Amino acid sequence: MIRLREMEKLTLRQGVLVQGLPGVGLVGKIAVDYVVRELRLRKVAELYTDGLLVQSNVAVLVDNDAVLRIPTYDFYLYSGIRDILFLTAPTQPVPWMQYEVAEHTLDYFQSIGGVEVIGACGTTMGEGEGVYFAVTNPEIREKLVALGFKPSPGGIITGACGLLPALAALRGMRAFVLMGYTSQLEMDPVAAKQLVQALCKLLEISVDTRNLDTLIEELKRKEVEITEMVKEGVKSERMRVPPFYV
Repeated sequence: MIRLREMEKLTLRQGVLVQGLPGVGLVGKIAVDYVVRELRLRKVAELYTDGLLVQSNVAVLVDNDAVLRIPTYDFYLYSGIRDILFLTAPTQPVPWMQYEVAEHTLDYFQSIGGVEVIGACGTTMGEGEGVYFAVTNPEIREKLVALGFKPSPGGIITGACGLLPALAALRGMRAFVLMGYTSQLEMDPVAAKQLVQALCKLLEISVDTRNLDTLIEELKRKEVEITEMVKEGVKSERMRVPPFYV
């Protein structure tokens, strides 16, 4: 079951779709959610599907006001010289629904004037910090290199981040993937910040990243605190004399 609900009827001007879903380091998810929040974008459509499971089970979300919410693909609109749809969701579709959900997403996007698709995510493949890319044609490659992004050294892109742009290219749309480099699987706001800055440069939009800087510093402080707690725990264990010591 897949159902699309439109809050507004849209006609995009050279529409761009930027998709950021949960994945490696939550890089794409954090980046797109941050842009949506900082620019205060309005939601214009949502896609419901039984392919969006939570913790491998059918579930609904409960927000801070104790209101039930079904997991959805959420589309937010940025109006500019080119209109941009930012797509985010609390989870990815299950593997056997990925193609079907991606095709429905592209059907909707093309029907309202979409011409370009960008997958935003994280990658552990690379030679260090920066934003890497994978493209569907050489023309896009030249532009991304000129903007200072790095070509991916190879590998695979799992889930929706790579699939949606790949299917978009089969429909004749411009499509590629931008990946913030991360060395960790857990949340990485540093890589997400780099991805936000890359999207700003590419799409010619302005997003203040100071709130991301605050999050980064907060996580660094917590890491230091945890490290100190672990050290103190080890120290106290070493100082404790075992009962059999003579």
